[in-house]
Amino acid sequence: MPEIQIQINEKIARVIGTPSIVCGNSDYIIQFSFDSEWDVYTVKTARFVYYKCGTVFHQDIVFAGDICSMPALYETDCIAVGVYAGDIHTSTPARIPCAQCITDGASVHPDPPPDVYAQILEYLADIEANGIIIGSAELLTNGIDLFIAGIADEWEGV
Repeated sequence: MPEIQIQINEKIARVIGTPSIVCGNSDYIIQFSFDSEWDVYTVKTARFVYYKCGTVFHQDIVFAGDICSMPALYETDCIAVGVYAGDIHTSTPARIPCAQCITDGASVHPDPPPDVYAQILEYLADIEANGIIIGSAELLTNGIDLFIAGIADEWEGV
């Protein structure tokens, strides 16, 4: 798991090194290093702030200790990470650049044409009404040879 280190000293959050986050991944860990003024707070909340299509979003993650999982991010160039606790003790944000992933900006797949839906519904109706019908085995097995699949005896005559 990639680990990003953030030091918080006198309420100022600072990223250690020059990490970069690749959007779309959920395996990033934030390792915080707090100065002594945070010792009284066992439970803290990390806030992740980012812009997406011109709108500001944030996600809060409650954690104990010094380690926090980072939520997966999409379609953003930068994230700001800060911490707050108690009533209320806060830090400044630390900024981390983000690189877009291959799935960012990908359009949603279009629905198959209605005739494909009609064919599938027709097959399912025939199966429900008559059991397995000729040709439906190929649809259900995606053309896999039934002898290879090891189920040829069950489908004999189909």
